[in-house]
Amino acid sequence: MSLQPTLTPYLRSLNVAKKNVRTFAAAAAGKTKEAPSGSSGDSYLKPREDVKTSKANNVTVSSIETNKPISKLAVFFRAGSRFETDDTQGVSQMLRIAAGLGTSGASQFGITRQVEQAGGNLYCTSGREYISYTLETTRDKIGNVDRYLQDVAVYQAFKPWELKDNIPRLRLERTNRPPEVRVLDLIHKSAYRKGLGYSLYSPKWMIGNHTSEMLQNFVSSNFGQACVVGIGLPHEKVVEFASRLNIKGEVGKPLPGQFHPGSEVRKETNDSLAYVALAIEGAGISNQKGQVASALAQRVLGAGARTKRGLNAGGKLQSGVVSGNENEVAATAISASYADSGLLGVVIASTPSLIDQSTRKAADALLRTSATEEEVARAKNQLKADLAIATETDSGSLEELGLQTLLTGKVVSQSELNSLVDSVTASDVNGIIQKGKLSMASYGNIANVPFIDQLKN
Repeated sequence: MSLQPTLTPYLRSLNVAKKNVRTFAAAAAGKTKEAPSGSSGDSYLKPREDVKTSKANNVTVSSIETNKPISKLAVFFRAGSRFETDDTQGVSQMLRIAAGLGTSGASQFGITRQVEQAGGNLYCTSGREYISYTLETTRDKIGNVDRYLQDVAVYQAFKPWELKDNIPRLRLERTNRPPEVRVLDLIHKSAYRKGLGYSLYSPKWMIGNHTSEMLQNFVSSNFGQACVVGIGLPHEKVVEFASRLNIKGEVGKPLPGQFHPGSEVRKETNDSLAYVALAIEGAGISNQKGQVASALAQRVLGAGARTKRGLNAGGKLQSGVVSGNENEVAATAISASYADSGLLGVVIASTPSLIDQSTRKAADALLRTSATEEEVARAKNQLKADLAIATETDSGSLEELGLQTLLTGKVVSQSELNSLVDSVTASDVNGIIQKGKLSMASYGNIANVPFIDQLKN
């Protein structure tokens, strides 16, 4: 092998003679090259644009051009666990799990392969009043794979063998629910019974009973009202995608959100702690000022720590419920708003020995709190910060943009929200709290939890 001739030295001498080779001491010549059409280029140096909203094919379209390399495209449907019936409970969870399975236009393998080839993610999220399908990838690749978002959102097939293969996942999600999620489900069940009272998770007796026909009927009945939102895309591209969707524009008919005071649901287990949720009726999305007053009341009571690993300091729950027992009791206020109703309440986690007095103190704080002007001013600053932080990331902006567009048909700017927050007074906050009647739920080691008729209501 050592005797074989090589042309490398000869070619190197020719290249040096022709000055085609750069040695270590020579600097590379600068080259200018235009970015190809559709690529990100230096678009991330451009400022973020304002929200744009329009209509296309019975669908409301909203978008924000962030000029970032990553784009997000989502379809939101006015559907969720609220739209279920007694015979279809858990179907929205099965719909979420079925996202990415085979459709009428592509197989599960094809969807997975093409989306991953583009370096993207395709996923589904759901709540009590919405189901959304989201695609995210680089802005120069999203046009190549958005057809799979269309397939997953509107051309589902629900093949029986694929649904059967995903039953273990449904059972695992249901089993792995943390106690806090379980007690929040129970307080909705107690307060609303049906409709908004249906769980986000399938009941045990429905596992394995979600058929292809059931899922298809739910989709055809409730996937009529939708919106399309885009982050990091020109508005024209989002409109073009929305125009390809075959959505009829009809709205499903959920049960009204009727709050039932005095109701109670208890679920006893061998858990080491007791979890209690107390709630009064808050305000729905249709009542914007009441919704803000409910959010401010939540922060007056105490909506969690404001610093990493900190305490729920500054709220009435900290001083009235937790103080002196920080190692054995935790309490936080909750606020949830839906289209026509809402919840304002308290969640307590405690050792069994202290759950009785903690529940009574929390009920007293929730029903008899009187917010001062100073406390409301502090709550306003916290709410403004929370609203800004919620849209700080593209994922948060996408969710906020989608829910506002879907549930209200318009998008409220940050400055308008701040003005709305400033317009709420302490009397508005106290009006939400002091007229409330309790609903109650408990989970875990609840032998010492008082019944609702033993609380001052």
